[in-house]
This record gives sequence, structure tokens and C-alpha cells, in this order.
Amino acid sequence: MQQKTFTQNADSIYAKYQDNAFLGYPYSPSLISTADPDFEETPESAPKASPSKKATDKRTRKFQPERSNIETLLVGLDLGTSSTCVQIAEPGAQAVEASALIPTVVGYSRPGILPDVLPGNQTTFFGDEAIAHKLHLDLVPPLKKGLIEDLEAARDFLAHVKERIGDSKETEYRAVIGTPANACSQAKENIRLAVTQLFDKVILIPEPFLAALGSRKESTGIDPVKNSIFVDIGAGSSDVCLIQGYYPSGDDQISLPFAGDTVDRIIQKAILAKYPDCGISVAKCREIKETYSFVNGSKNSVLAPVMIRGKVRRLEVADAIDTSCNALLEKIYQAVRTLIMRAEPESIPSLLKNIIITGGGSMIPGLDEALESLLLEEGFEGCQVTCAGDSYKSKVAAGALITAHQADERQWQNLLR
Repeated sequence: MQQKTFTQNADSIYAKYQDNAFLGYPYSPSLISTADPDFEETPESAPKASPSKKATDKRTRKFQPERSNIETLLVGLDLGTSSTCVQIAEPGAQAVEASALIPTVVGYSRPGILPDVLPGNQTTFFGDEAIAHKLHLDLVPPLKKGLIEDLEAARDFLAHVKERIGDSKETEYRAVIGTPANACSQAKENIRLAVTQLFDKVILIPEPFLAALGSRKESTGIDPVKNSIFVDIGAGSSDVCLIQGYYPSGDDQISLPFAGDTVDRIIQKAILAKYPDCGISVAKCREIKETYSFVNGSKNSVLAPVMIRGKVRRLEVADAIDTSCNALLEKIYQAVRTLIMRAEPESIPSLLKNIIITGGGSMIPGLDEALESLLLEEGFEGCQVTCAGDSYKSKVAAGALITAHQADERQWQNLLR
């Protein structure tokens, strides 16, 4: 139970936002995405012009049965750099109707590919199919560091997602979409551009908050929406967010462009420095990370099989993994420490017991214990850090679908159809 003094402080925080409420939580209007008509494009956030060709002959495997006469369909969407999770349900439904996890990648056929090399002579593939045929495709990741990098590829990919959901002219599609913590106006506008004419209405909300909402049913301690720090380590960005019963302000969120992809590149650089002729790829380094990752020097030796010139060699990669994963740990620690210091003093004792790591990075063995140890060494007594576990992939999408169910009509932003 929270102390009375914390409740009083929380009341003062609520007062800042008393004229606005979303899902029953006070919020600052600037944090729930609006049309942002006056956004300024910046070189860092503007997507590149895509050199890729348009998708014209996509095969689509729907993940829900064909249906008609559905007035409204709600969509919870976690658009990630590495993978995208989508969940759907009708308004008022008690359960998720369907869900899917799709690698966030588009594959365009390479020039000069002979007939019948690619299935159905398709020119565009998505997700697992794109990866399966990568030898004959140019793979284009729509996102980089959690933000849309290639707008055309992003639209192609999201059109594929929409087709898998279903595309009835009689149905209104409403999507709640997660954004990186502290996403700028341009980044939000790029998402809107990518989903215009695909969805009818949208709401954009920071991903860590959605992850907290999606974790409520599994929480056995303090409600993560009431008082927690969420650490969402994805492929492109690591988002750290202080959540205390209201929508997080800009000061409550830290987004780091240091995440899984950066770890992969550090591993690659270290292995190439040790074995210059091995020619190891980033994809292979990602596989090594996902198989052997650890923190704090817990392993002295790791021999990873790597194909070099047609022969399998076992490379010693323990140092590369240790360096990269500990670099991630240090970045996360500094961000968590900063947000603890920004929290209301009376809220900190219970806050320290509710630090939750989610996202793909949460699968690094021992990461929670290592972060907890660093915080204890710093003097943050009684802290408890936990990982979301195998269900991390659906947390943001689940929270987005909850939001879609509970949002008021006035909180949806209309898009062109």
C-alpha cells in the first residue's frame, strides 16, 4: 500500500492534468498524439526516399477468418524495428480475437531474377517469407532505431498487415499504435503517413506505457500502472519510462538509440577485430547474441560455430558478448537511475520494488539481477528488478488493444480513407 504522503504528492501531479483524462488516467495533451500540423522535419527523423518498387502482387495469409458486417474492429499495433505484433478484437469483446507476430522486413525481388525462381513470380515479400527467400531479394527494414526510416517500405509492410487483418469497406478500423518514448513530432507524423488510408482512426501512445497496461493482469505485486519503471529494450531503441498513475511527461521518458541492433554491431566489430578474415555478418552476430548472451563476465569461454569459406569453425566470442551486453547494461542503468532521481521522494520505496524489463533485451540471462546489483551498489535499498519473460513480445500490442477498448470517441484521430 502506498504511503499517504505519496498519495498527496500524486494528487498534486494529477492537478496538472485535471482537465484531461485518458483511460481514467490524467495526461498532458501534448503526449497523446494529435495531428501535429506544425511539426518541423529534422534530418534525424525524416524517412529516406525509398528506392524500392511498389508491391503489386502480394500474397496475403489472413490471421482471422473472412467476416462481414463488422461495424468496427479494434487493432493494437506494436510496430517494432525487428518484429511487429498485432492484436485485434471487436469493441466490447472480452478476449483477443486474433494475433500475429511478423518480422518487420520487406523483400523486393532483385533485378534480373529468372522466371519461376520466386514463388508465383512475386516481386514483393514480407516477414518470414521475405527472410526465407532473401537470396533473391533486396531486404528493406522499414524502421531503424525504432523510427520509420523508409516510408514507402513502411507503407508496403503496414498494407500487408492490414490485409492480414482484413479489408472490408463496411468496417471501420481503429488502431492504437505504440511509439518510442519521447518520439518527436516528425516521427509521429511518419507513422500517420504510413497508416493513412489503411486505418480510419488512430491513437499514438508511448510504448512503455502500453507495456505497463499490457502487464497488469500478470502483475502479482504493485500495479505497474500505479508506480513502476518500465525498461523496453527492442532492436532499434531502448525506452525507459517512469509510470505513476498518469500519462508520462517528457521528463518521465528516456529513449536510447542503443539496443539490440547496436549490440549486434558491437559483437561483429569485436569478432572481426579478433578474426579479420572470418567475414561474419550482422545476422550471424544476432544469432550468436540470442544463443549465448550474458552479462558481468559470467562465462569465461563461448565457442560459436561460424561458416567460413564453406567450413565450420568455432570462434571464441565470450569477450565480444561480454563487452556488448555490458555496454547495454550500463546505458540502461544510467537511464533508470536518472528516472529514479526524478520521481517524487515519497514514491521511491515502492517504485524501487517495481522495475520491469521487457522487450527482446529482457531475454539476456541475468540482466535483471545485474541491473538490480548496480542499483543496490548505488545505494537504492530494497530494489527489485524483474523481466517480463517469454510473453514480452505481446505486451505493447496487448496494452494498445486495452487502450482501444477504453478510449473515448473524442480521443481518436481521424485519418483519410
